[in-house]
Amino acid sequence: MSSLKPELPKTVTILTHSYLNGYGQEHTRLFGGGLERYVHLLARAIKELGLTPVIYQLTFYEPFDTVYEGMQVRGWTFEGNQITEVFDQMAAAADGLIIYASCIWHPIHYRPGSIGICHGINWDTPQFAAAPKAAIGKTIQQALQQLDRLVSVDSHFQTYCRAVCEFEDPATVTLLPNPVDTSWFVPRTGAPSPDGGIRVLYPRRLSYERGLVTMLLSADELLGRYPAVTVEFAGELIEGSLMAAVFRLWLDAHPHQDRIIHRTYTFETVREAYQQADIAVIPTLFSEGTSLSCLEAMSCGLPVVATNVGGLNDLIIDGLNGRLTHPSAGAVTPAICDLIEQPKLRRRMGAAARRAALTFDQSRWLAAWKTIIAEQLAKRDEER
Repeated sequence: MSSLKPELPKTVTILTHSYLNGYGQEHTRLFGGGLERYVHLLARAIKELGLTPVIYQLTFYEPFDTVYEGMQVRGWTFEGNQITEVFDQMAAAADGLIIYASCIWHPIHYRPGSIGICHGINWDTPQFAAAPKAAIGKTIQQALQQLDRLVSVDSHFQTYCRAVCEFEDPATVTLLPNPVDTSWFVPRTGAPSPDGGIRVLYPRRLSYERGLVTMLLSADELLGRYPAVTVEFAGELIEGSLMAAVFRLWLDAHPHQDRIIHRTYTFETVREAYQQADIAVIPTLFSEGTSLSCLEAMSCGLPVVATNVGGLNDLIIDGLNGRLTHPSAGAVTPAICDLIEQPKLRRRMGAAARRAALTFDQSRWLAAWKTIIAEQLAKRDEER
């Protein structure tokens, strides 16, 4: 009988700023944002390769070390100006292949042989000063020099790298749009609401960059103009934030609050929000990749009103599967009104949205990530 011990699975450590709820102290659940869902699905790809995923993340509170769904998750306390230092600490403690899953615009010292991910440009706002933007360009150049591969979720960042940075191999920046489970996020069955009501859905984290203020302004006009319209806000609030206070003050004082819904869904139940809606609105101001909520709405057969920000331009073709507008309430609201007033247009765009979503099915994404990880591990083995 051989005395050799079985080889333990290789470890892949994901470094990210958010996974379990580091904004609070609920380390038994994921925070309900797109990044967290992305990391969760990436861990699944790692497991399906027979590897061991480990997740290190930032937290605003005390450090923690826990097991979530059989996987080690460790939280590292940080202050706002310490992100680079804490990522250095996480990398020093990490085993195996490292995937830097966020904060690519910070001057992180990347471990050689690692992979980075850009989930979208978050400095794409005219209000952001030119000097910091130029400094970020230098930081991205550093990332391209130190990382073996940088996965971009949208063509916006890929084009930015080609325009601003210098690198020899075009494959250094790999375009891999975000995915959606088209077998789970499916159009509703049955007839529309018998009372003829229209539900407009904002399926986003309730934050400034995600267009919360834009949606509040649009909701004011929609609710006042259309008595049969209900507006649902389906997303997380960060307790103690300015936007949480703004939203609650707005809701408490609203004359049509009986037609305003705010609910936080889990990954498993958020499909209900889409299937009860007639129109989805993704009114991002800046900092957007290929939005998971946009893809989920499309997969559920909803016409989407989206702003022409970041990766949303990769998902919505204006007039075909939704509407693309400038990031302002003055542009978003009329587009929603057109869909409210034209049922045939809603149905046509919703059907086109479903067809487009099939291109982004998560089975393709999982296969692509497995190939990326396997190639990187093979490269590491060869270099040893």
